[in-house]
Amino acid sequence: MKKYLTVALFSLLLLASGCTDAANEEKSKTPDEATNSSESKEANETTKPEEKETEINLQGKITLDNASGRIGDEIKVTAESLKPDLPVKLVWVDMIGSYQIEDNYSFIGTTYEPVEKTVAEGTADSAGKWEGTFTIPDGFGDDHDLLIYQEDTVVGKANVFVETVFTMSPESGPPGTEITVTGEGLSWKMFGSLWHLNYDNNFSGIITAITTNGKAKAVVRAAGNEGLHSITVESGAMGFPYLSRSSSAINYIDTHYFNFEVTGDQPITTASYVEEAPEPANGGIKLPDPVNKDGVSVSIDKSEGTVGEPVVLTASGLPKNETIKFDWHTMVGTRVTAEGYGEEVFDIGEGKTDAEGNLTHQFNISDDLGGLPHLIDLKVGDEVYGQTYLRILPSIVSVTPSSGPVGTEFVIEIKGSGWTEFDNALGVLYNNSYIGYICGFNSQGTIKLRLKATGEPGYQFIDIYPSIYKGQQTQPTYYLRPMLTYREDHPGTGIPAIRTMFEITE
Repeated sequence: MKKYLTVALFSLLLLASGCTDAANEEKSKTPDEATNSSESKEANETTKPEEKETEINLQGKITLDNASGRIGDEIKVTAESLKPDLPVKLVWVDMIGSYQIEDNYSFIGTTYEPVEKTVAEGTADSAGKWEGTFTIPDGFGDDHDLLIYQEDTVVGKANVFVETVFTMSPESGPPGTEITVTGEGLSWKMFGSLWHLNYDNNFSGIITAITTNGKAKAVVRAAGNEGLHSITVESGAMGFPYLSRSSSAINYIDTHYFNFEVTGDQPITTASYVEEAPEPANGGIKLPDPVNKDGVSVSIDKSEGTVGEPVVLTASGLPKNETIKFDWHTMVGTRVTAEGYGEEVFDIGEGKTDAEGNLTHQFNISDDLGGLPHLIDLKVGDEVYGQTYLRILPSIVSVTPSSGPVGTEFVIEIKGSGWTEFDNALGVLYNNSYIGYICGFNSQGTIKLRLKATGEPGYQFIDIYPSIYKGQQTQPTYYLRPMLTYREDHPGTGIPAIRTMFEITE
C-alpha cells in the first residue's frame, strides 16, 4: 500500500472533533493567541466575545487588606463610591486550560479561556459602601482580576496575585518509594506554567497543570544510595529549568527545594511493571461511535489490553449462517522519512454465524501499535455489518539480562508503543536522570531499548514516562520531556508509566 505524509488518519477518525471538550469545540484561536511569548497580562489573556460586551463603568474604588496570597487565604474587601442600596457581586476571574489536538493525532498546543467565579455577594449601603471578605479559590496562580458587579455592570476592579506553592510527600522511604511533588496555583501564563523537577541535580522531567485547574501532582521513584537526596522544582518556559533566578526580569517566581531520605538499599519491589492507564486530560480523544447496520450489535469482553492477550468478541443481528471476516485497521510507516505513513487494514481471522445470526469469536490482540484504539470491521464479503474498537496498552516483554557488573549491556523490550504526536515519544529516566526518548512507530509498536549499566552496586531504576513528540506551539516548550504529571495532565489517550530496573552486581 502506498503511503503519503499527508495521509488521513483512520477514515472514521476524521469525523471526530479535534478538540477534547466543549470549551475547545467553541474555540478557534491559534497557539500564539492562547500562549504567546509575552509575559504581560494583556498579551496572554483571551476574552470570549460575550465578555467584550460587558458594560464597564469603574466608578467604584476597591481597597484590599492584602493584594497577594495563596489559595485558601482570606482577603478583606472595602468598596466605595458604588451605586447606593444596590446588590453587589464580587467576581474572581480565572482560566480554564485545555490541549488542542487536530484530527485526533496532531498536537497543536495549549489554550485558555477566561471564567468568572462569584466569591462574595452583598448590598451597598446608602453611601455606596460595601465591605466583605472572600477566600482565594482553587485555580491558577499569578495575577487575577477581582471585579465588582452591580446591575450586570462592572463598577470596580482590583488585582490579586496568587503565589505558586509546592509540597513533597513522603519525606523518606526505601528505594522505589513513590515521591509526589504537589503544586497549587501554577500560572496559566507562559513563564509560570511550565515547571521542572531535578533529582540530585539531574533533570527528571516537567510539571504542568494545564487542564487540572492550576494543580499539579508530579511523581518520581526514590533512587540512589541510602541518605539524603535533593529535589529541586524550578520554572522554565524554554523547556528546562531556568537557574539564574536572581537575575531574571520575572521576579515573582521562586525556586522550591526539598530533601528526600532514602532508607536502606532494598527496593520496595524488584519487579518490572506497567502502571494502570490513567485518564487523559480533558477526557481524552472522542472517537466516533462504531457504525452498525440496523439490528446489529457488537461487543468485546475488554476495550483494551496488551499484545497477545485473548479477547472474546460477540455479535448478534448478523446475516444467518454466513462467514464473517474481521478486519483490523492500523497505521503503518514513519513520520521521519519521505515514505511517510498511512492506514492499512489486516485480516485477523473469520467466524461463522449460527442460524439466528449470532457469533462468538476469540482472538489474541495483534502485535501492533498502542495509543489510539484500533477499529475492527465485521464484514460479509466486502460489506461492513458491524464495528468495534480495541486499544493496545504498553507492556514489558523482557529485561535481558536483568543484572550484571558495570558496563553490562541490557535490553528492555516493550510492546504497544503509540504513533500520534502526543503518544509517539516516551521519555527514559535512569535513576531519575533524563537520558533520552524512545518511540516505536516505525517498528509497529515494538521498542528495544539498549542501555549500559552504570552506577554503584545495587538496583538502578529505569522509568519511562509519556511525553509529547512535537506540536505547533513554540513556547512553553513541552516537547520530548518526560511529563511527570502524566496521570492527570497528559493529552490524548491516557498513557501509563513503565517501571523497571537493573541490578549492578559486585
